[in-house]
Amino acid sequence: MKQRLRHLFAATLRDLDPGRAMHEAIAATCRGDSARRPKLVIALGKAARPMAAALLAALPDCPLRGLVVTPAPDDAPLGPFERIAGGHPLPDAGSLRAGTRALELARGVRADEDALFLISGGGSSLCEAPLDPRVRVDEVRMLYRALVGCGAPIVAINTVRRHLSAIKGGRLAQAAAAAQRRITFMIHDVPFDAPSGTLASGPTEPEATTLADCLGVLDRYALWPAVPAVLQQRLRTGDVPPPGTLAELGRDEMIVVQDPRWPIRCFRAHAQRAGWSVVVDESTDDWPYERAAGHLLHRLERLRRRQPGRTIALVAGGELSVPLPPNPGTGGRNQQFALACARRLRGRPIAVLSCGTDGIDGNSPAAGAIVDGTTMARARAAGLSVHGALTRCDAFPLLAALGDTVVTGPSGTNLRDLRVLVYRG
Repeated sequence: MKQRLRHLFAATLRDLDPGRAMHEAIAATCRGDSARRPKLVIALGKAARPMAAALLAALPDCPLRGLVVTPAPDDAPLGPFERIAGGHPLPDAGSLRAGTRALELARGVRADEDALFLISGGGSSLCEAPLDPRVRVDEVRMLYRALVGCGAPIVAINTVRRHLSAIKGGRLAQAAAAAQRRITFMIHDVPFDAPSGTLASGPTEPEATTLADCLGVLDRYALWPAVPAVLQQRLRTGDVPPPGTLAELGRDEMIVVQDPRWPIRCFRAHAQRAGWSVVVDESTDDWPYERAAGHLLHRLERLRRRQPGRTIALVAGGELSVPLPPNPGTGGRNQQFALACARRLRGRPIAVLSCGTDGIDGNSPAAGAIVDGTTMARARAAGLSVHGALTRCDAFPLLAALGDTVVTGPSGTNLRDLRVLVYRG
């Protein structure tokens, strides 16, 4: 069953070709005169390279210039575009260079050009420009580390990011006000019901939250010590430039190229062709990982009782929250979830896959992991402590030692995580 899950996940990743989907979206949006009009292109996120490459292929006769911000390491040229590699999940010096350059290009857009923004998940970290240029890269990293480790949902995390950035909260689109046409192509990696501005912290979307909302998140999660002093002062005095408003950006075109339902649909199709009974559960997005593990395994058991003798697959998407200890080990939310499930399986005919569709889970080299009813016994036989690994958020070394990790390398897209729980019939 574990090997079958590996094959089905690999097939699902092959189906999530961002270049093909982007080519179709460009062809449907840029037609006639628009297909020939010069364009300033700013691409940022984990799918920035395939999105930009698809744009080049779709508009071979169009004058193009701009910037592509990719995850590091990435130093390959990309046609007429400048390229800067940024850091993820924490910004680095490249991220700040990319943010500064993106703003320069947007402010310099010509009136005879369209401004095209290609936005995908991971863009918050890969391309950043602090609200105050005196903020150092190490201070930005400290803030991001606190945000991703505080246990807050992504909507709350990105509320803070948007109000502390010169590029987020619609400010990148604001800078390109002179463009003849502004179009954003999005590969979504945010919750289905997330408000505007959640993807990559909304560099081209109207800001729907207020400064008071930002302050509330900082208070609720005790994040003030991680905010650089110069930004603390500006927040407390209200010295913050206005973000993009609906009046300014409401007529911009927003094209969704892919969203997190794609991997669920693709996996379900493959599993059904294998003869499995497949049920989708969309209720656990942004839940704490332990709560999600308990809920999904309990629901799988109920489904099994209703369909005895059949192989049942329960499929879930989205992301889970994992509060981090002061000095976390190596792992990510998918491996943390899988290991939490393994503690509950103990000999049962169940396998659990949890992987990121971007091919990256946290600070580990794995996309995630697949565990089953033998994982706990194998860990004990090897002298490995599952409890210790979970407490330290250090799941990768244990799962790698057992051969339970899934390593795919970066996939070139980011449509959130995929979790599959299978009861073997």
